[in-house]
Amino acid sequence: MNLEICVDNYESFFTALQSGADRIELCSSLREGGLTPSYAFMEAAMKVSQPVFMMIRPRSCDFLYTDNEIEIMHRDIHAAKKLGAPGVVFGVLTAEGNINFPAMKSLIKESSGMDVTCHRAFDQVRDVFEALDSLIELGVKRILTSGQAENPHDGMDMLQQIVTHAQKRIMIMAAGVTPATVKEIIVKAGVDEVHSAAGMSRKSSMAYIKSEAQMGHGDDFVLNVVDGELVKEIKVNMAGQ
Repeated sequence: MNLEICVDNYESFFTALQSGADRIELCSSLREGGLTPSYAFMEAAMKVSQPVFMMIRPRSCDFLYTDNEIEIMHRDIHAAKKLGAPGVVFGVLTAEGNINFPAMKSLIKESSGMDVTCHRAFDQVRDVFEALDSLIELGVKRILTSGQAENPHDGMDMLQQIVTHAQKRIMIMAAGVTPATVKEIIVKAGVDEVHSAAGMSRKSSMAYIKSEAQMGHGDDFVLNVVDGELVKEIKVNMAGQ
């Protein structure tokens, strides 16, 4: 049973590894659900022994991409493969909420030799079981899902149905576990792996801040990082299930 931790900065990457993460999902902009990390960040992450999967998501908002955006995804997958990444994470939908089979097929072909995870685009599909069968047919290795709910505890019933329908033809990874919920989710839902941001916020170390010159829509001087103690607690509770 692997614990995957998603990170979008080097501090979190280092903390997650030191705290026992089995695998890293490397992203940028987790506040926007996770976007493609920079090439330099991918390159730096590939210097460790633990497996690192690269998020391939060209922008925030939805998973309905133009041909130009899909071409960018191809190029980012190519870059990840060139660096030796063992896996990539992506998902493409149609406007009607179905798996975009042709786009996914082309991206999976580009990903040859790497594991492919379909991320939480899966939680936006119209028909879960139809989408599940499509992803299995495409050869996707695993699906990241919270059971079409905000978190996997609330989506427990759907998670159980997804696992039952999958019949071990594809791995199901529960998204958003916590120390308090991970044991129950593993036991009741029967998922294959678990995933968490294990996040906390810390204030900037800047001694001087020009507060009236805000650059973003949130607090510019608060950084979301991985909480190593949360990672350790999740691991302990996984072992005790």
